[in-house]
Amino acid sequence: MINRRNLLKAGAAGALAAPLAAAQAREFEKGMRWDKEADVIVVGYGGAGACAAIEAHDAGASVLILEKMKMGGGNTAISSGGFMVPQSEKDALTYLTATYDLANSEKDQKLLETFCREVMTVKDWMKSLREGTELWVYGHAGFQNLKGWETIDKWRVRGKKRSGDCLFDLYRYAVEEARKIPVMLETPVKQLIRKGETVIGVVAQSQGKEINIKAKRAVILTTGGYEFDPQTLQNFAQGEKIHALGNPGNTGDGLRMAQSMGARMWHMTAYSCPLGCELPGCKAAIQVAPLAPSFIWVNKDGKRFADEYSADGHTRLYVVNTFDPIRHRYPNIPCWLVFDQKAFKRGPLVSGSSGYSINREGYKWSRDNMQELKNGVIVKSDTLEGLAKKIGVPAENLVATVKRWNANMKAGKDVDFNRPIQNPHKKVVHIEQASKGAVSAALDEKGPYYAVKLYPTLLNTQGGPKKDTMGRVLTPHDEPIPHLYAAGELGSMWGNIYQGATNNAECIVFGRLAGRNAAKEKAWK
Repeated sequence: MINRRNLLKAGAAGALAAPLAAAQAREFEKGMRWDKEADVIVVGYGGAGACAAIEAHDAGASVLILEKMKMGGGNTAISSGGFMVPQSEKDALTYLTATYDLANSEKDQKLLETFCREVMTVKDWMKSLREGTELWVYGHAGFQNLKGWETIDKWRVRGKKRSGDCLFDLYRYAVEEARKIPVMLETPVKQLIRKGETVIGVVAQSQGKEINIKAKRAVILTTGGYEFDPQTLQNFAQGEKIHALGNPGNTGDGLRMAQSMGARMWHMTAYSCPLGCELPGCKAAIQVAPLAPSFIWVNKDGKRFADEYSADGHTRLYVVNTFDPIRHRYPNIPCWLVFDQKAFKRGPLVSGSSGYSINREGYKWSRDNMQELKNGVIVKSDTLEGLAKKIGVPAENLVATVKRWNANMKAGKDVDFNRPIQNPHKKVVHIEQASKGAVSAALDEKGPYYAVKLYPTLLNTQGGPKKDTMGRVLTPHDEPIPHLYAAGELGSMWGNIYQGATNNAECIVFGRLAGRNAAKEKAWK
């Protein structure tokens, strides 16, 4: 008979959970030495961890934050810094419900309703963290074909830093300066400590030594996703050669710890993933988004395979991850961005200021693209035949593809994939404005031509332990694991269709709920 106690004895909960390698939770033994203790231990110092720590502290608990990296922030600090707050709770529920239903993603109705209710309080709470905090709307719904989209607003914290740093700096102030909550950096957590079926602490590595830290009331896992864990990517990310834009500390630690207590996994094949390219000397990739309309994507065969414009940036892994079962390959991974001199001269191929390579590794894409041409990120040739040879695709196919694309543009319609000619969301009043709203255009008849190799580049993954409306981690039977909570990207509530800025919003909503409820737990003896 398989029951939860047997799963715990087995260590990794392999019978009912996803097949990840999980270190067995350490069993409490009489006389075990405790090096540190706090009412609530928060594992991971990103947005969710900060919000959980703030709320637990304000509820009267002593809190300790443990972070594996040299500095806090996680994916929050290197994100675009946006958090979604709708105008209407009811309309938001309608819109967000559709993102699950259309993609057949598992939905927890109570979680979704809780999110839509609690997110309405987020703006006031954020402003309360530091006097003078200003917020501003920078965007709206990513899927304007879904009912209720008009209610979606994406907000940011106003400031002089990059957007993600502005957001995390607000959290850092609230945690470290206003509340003096202790934070231990470069302290990775290796195992949970359990007493029977109850989580009572963690084993961490600090200054080269293993230490035991007692959690008198609860442990909250806010360790992020698995973007930099090759084994988990191979098991759950559909495709190959998948890169990441975010924090290299996201190596699936929380997945394994939760599994060691018999947690149920969900949304393991859901993620937010644009297309981007590798950068010399950087661990993380960078998102690519050309400014000019004269570009196409081609696959390994030198052929177009999709509408290069319309898919929301968060969903582009799903555009390229088709598997060819006859030739046994992913023909569109990697693919190539092919463009002309007009697009090269228009400006940098990257937009925005988010991502680990920019915010933490210090890469600066040149304004004229010349640095990237010199370092090999951009490939150039005077002819399409020459470009095809350099990027390794059949020359006759690339020539024919560009010829067909140009003919389609001359005719005013992409007959292959129906890519729009004009931006469907930009109203054109005068005929001379039409070119300014163009999102598709022919490539030059004469060279030079350019190309950039594109890979799926994860912003974040959604999968991990499922939680309830209190933030408690659940077993495969939807029973709470005593004194174990989770929030944020780890076990995110979002499915395959991801609305931008809802991960940061979820970090706030369920980070707060987890912290508040963890602080209410009765201390173990």
